[in-house]
Amino acid sequence: MSQENLSAKAAKAAAAAARQEAAAIEQKRQRKIRIIGGIVVVIVMGALIAIPLLSNKDAIIPADAVLPTGVTSDTYGVKVGPAWTAADADKIPMLQIWEDFQCPACGAFETASGSALKELIDAGKVRVEYRPTIFLDQKLQAQNTAAGNPNSSQRATLAFGCAVDANAADGFHAGVFKAQPATEGGGYSNDDLSAIAESSGVSGDALKVFNDCLSSEKYAGWVTSSYGLFNSEGVSSTPTGILNGQEISGDVLFDPAKLTAAIEAAAKQ
Repeated sequence: MSQENLSAKAAKAAAAAARQEAAAIEQKRQRKIRIIGGIVVVIVMGALIAIPLLSNKDAIIPADAVLPTGVTSDTYGVKVGPAWTAADADKIPMLQIWEDFQCPACGAFETASGSALKELIDAGKVRVEYRPTIFLDQKLQAQNTAAGNPNSSQRATLAFGCAVDANAADGFHAGVFKAQPATEGGGYSNDDLSAIAESSGVSGDALKVFNDCLSSEKYAGWVTSSYGLFNSEGVSSTPTGILNGQEISGDVLFDPAKLTAAIEAAAKQ
């Protein structure tokens, strides 16, 4: 074999070896890129997941915060009606209702089923717990501010807590929805809420105590805590009704006959 042919073969072998080495180096480089990229994705996803969890955790303040009369730190809900103190209270159906005082659908629920529900409450046939949230403050921030009533969901909930202390929870609850602005985002002023309290039977010294309670934002911690539970429990909309631990559908919630039947059926279980 000629020297020329040997040189050609050696050159080809060297070229092949070089290509293999280059391929191996590139493979290692790509592997590093994938590993580093995976680490970055994990870090970013971890940060994204951590943010809402920390936000919800931070939103819930210590259980020894000031709470309205009868409200407890397990749910931060307002319990209404005589069924809660009945001898057989644990056998009476419990209906929890998540609501935002600026929510038009919540106002529609009150209009549709409020009277029927009050009859059941007054008759001691259901333990109702109103659980307030303020998620619409963020959505309606611009409108509330333009109307001169910023943070109206919070403001109305603060007032609700003050009304609870004045033993006017039922009347105030119905009154605040009745006075809900025709235009969503119009909001409530302190004067509006004071007038609702007065129309609910709060007067004289009790009205002064109510107004002082509202203006001082006495129950700001309670409002924040309840909103924290709203987020952590994953409630998706308002109003949301939960009967004996099971969410009930909107067609039942907004139909007084169906709602009454559902509560009566729960009592038999």
